[in-house]
Amino acid sequence: MSQDLLAQHLGISRASMVNIEAGRQRAPLHLLWQIAEVLHTKLIDLVPTPDEVAVRPNQPLLDREVIDQIEEVANGDPATVKLLTGFITKTVKAVNTSAIEGKKPHAKAKSRRKS
Repeated sequence: MSQDLLAQHLGISRASMVNIEAGRQRAPLHLLWQIAEVLHTKLIDLVPTPDEVAVRPNQPLLDREVIDQIEEVANGDPATVKLLTGFITKTVKAVNTSAIEGKKPHAKAKSRRKS
């Protein structure tokens, strides 16, 4: 079943379905029950175990496709590749840590300075 068709069955947008699947949006429990029902599966089969979401030491955070894209954007410049790879790796680690701890990634802080 496509994400679009599943989203239609659930009465949510395709974008929400994509975000739920990618872990960028949390699905309320009633929606998880509905997803399980539509997919003819058990709810427990939709919920990852702690081991499945844990980031393991020495586990590459960036796959080959992402690294290839970084190299393409950097036009082969090693310094730019290193800078982009470091930035994206740091961002991925922060998002993974936030997801595991149940926190939202930090938004940019607003200035408290009075004008």
